[in-house]
Amino acid sequence: MNQGNILIVDDDAVDRKATQKALEQAGWEGDILQASSTANALELMSQISFDCILLDYRLPGQDGLDLLKQLGAETVNTPPVVMLTGEGNEMVAVEAMKRGAFDYLPKTQLGPDTIFRVVMQAVEKYILQRSLAVAQAQLERQAMYDTLTGLGNRNLFMRDLGRNIAVCKRNGQSFCLMLMDLDKFKAANDQFGHDAGDFVLTEFGRRVLAQSRASDTYYRLGGDEFTALLAAQDVQSIQPIADRITSAATTPFDYRGNTIEIGVSIGIVIFPHDGDSSEALLKTADIAMYRAKKSGEGVGYGEA
Repeated sequence: MNQGNILIVDDDAVDRKATQKALEQAGWEGDILQASSTANALELMSQISFDCILLDYRLPGQDGLDLLKQLGAETVNTPPVVMLTGEGNEMVAVEAMKRGAFDYLPKTQLGPDTIFRVVMQAVEKYILQRSLAVAQAQLERQAMYDTLTGLGNRNLFMRDLGRNIAVCKRNGQSFCLMLMDLDKFKAANDQFGHDAGDFVLTEFGRRVLAQSRASDTYYRLGGDEFTALLAAQDVQSIQPIADRITSAATTPFDYRGNTIEIGVSIGIVIFPHDGDSSEALLKTADIAMYRAKKSGEGVGYGEA
């Protein structure tokens, strides 16, 4: 890759010209822009995406190390920075690397071969780091989100449940845990096939999200079991939400011309009234849900 945009930041016009000439002689085919100050550099960076920045150590007002620190703190996806200096000071090199520079190059070494090698290494390293960051983010999402519905999975639910308990204990607040199990789902899945079952699960997730409040979070624990963490002080404030979820489940699902009808059983518990730990809340919610399923009432409440 030798066609990206490069920004040279140096207050000395002669040095800027020498750096650009070295890049051009090395065969750099992309655009090479110049800035004479940190303010000028930041303005250009707000308008143009650069693949590498060649930054002079000595700048008026704010030196190159200060700009490095600012870029690391404020800029997302900051391009690689190669620090330039005419001093050859090793302490500058160490400090530049601490603040995020990809490399360090004395101006006395600004020959075509040297600058091309340093810039290419910086850009390639940056591309690799970005690729690794994207891959890591994808792995983290797969670990925390259900691939079918896009809802949080059991891992994310247990993490969020623990955090909710800790925050509410500290602030003396309450929240609701709602456990949901789809009724007649297995029969529909057996009759219409797994693709139809996946459609129902995905559509049910979409429906509950469509009616949810900003403070509510829904999860798929696995199979046809869902759960939610809701802002609430008592069961009365949750009943309208339970009614909407029931409607989301009982409204027929149209799958390729076939009408699929299911239902939902819901167990509702309130922290800390129905339990002050994850285990206690989940156990009580599970009992309430199956009591609702057995009675046919659809909604059951915790009895700590």
